[in-house]
Order: sequence, then structure tokens, then C-alpha cells
Amino acid sequence: MSWDSYITSLTKSEWVDDAVILGCTPGQESVWAAAPGGWLNQVSASEVKAIIASDRSTLFANGVTLAGRKCTVLRDALNVDGQNTMDIKMKTSEKEPDPFSFTIGRSHKAIIIAKGVKDAHGGKVNPPVFDMTTYLRKMNM
Repeated sequence: MSWDSYITSLTKSEWVDDAVILGCTPGQESVWAAAPGGWLNQVSASEVKAIIASDRSTLFANGVTLAGRKCTVLRDALNVDGQNTMDIKMKTSEKEPDPFSFTIGRSHKAIIIAKGVKDAHGGKVNPPVFDMTTYLRKMNM
């Protein structure tokens, strides 16, 4: 199965700048497909494991990292049936002053991460990820 068409579908949205699909089953926490030229392809296996961990207690206090960039968790419904998404925002730094929004979706076997364009809020980035996650879950992927 080629995941590239799913990446193309996500990045067609005017609100999505970068996207990646990673495995989330034990031993398969690696990049399956990524948008060309983006930096989300650098998301590590340890970052995936932290995002999907069953202990969610530290997520709001400590945040998560994506490709080494610190992010604040805004909404965590990753393990809520029927929602299966998490909205986060990148923390700003001198090197990266723009606080990009991200949505993470979880199907049965994959994690979908989309980065919004500059000034896009989570409400614009979430729908394409939610729709793809719902579809993949129906396909038992």
C-alpha cells in the first residue's frame, strides 16, 4: 500500500503546509510517508511512543515534541473513540518565531500529523486529519 496519496490529499488543503504518516504499532514507529520538503519526516520513534502512551497525565504539563520542536497540547482526544485527534501548537523560539498549529490523528495502525500554514488555527487543520483518521479506522488500518 502506498501512503503517498494520503499525504497528497492532506496537503491539498489550503490550511495544511506539511504532513507525515507514521506507524504506531510496536516496532513500526517510523515514517511511512511524508510531504516533500517538510520537516515532519524527522519525527522520531520515541516521539511517536510519547504521543500514543497510555499515561496521558503529563501531556498538558510537559507537552510533546515533534522532530525535536517543543509543542503545547491544546486538546487531547487521541484515545477517545469517534474523535481520535489531538491539537497542539508549536512553542515559539528565536529560531522559529511562528507558533504553527498541528493536528495529530490516530488510526489503528498509523499516526497522521499535519502542520498548518502560518496563522492557521487548529480548527482549520483538524478537519482533514479527522476525516482521514475516520476513513482509516473504518478500513481497519
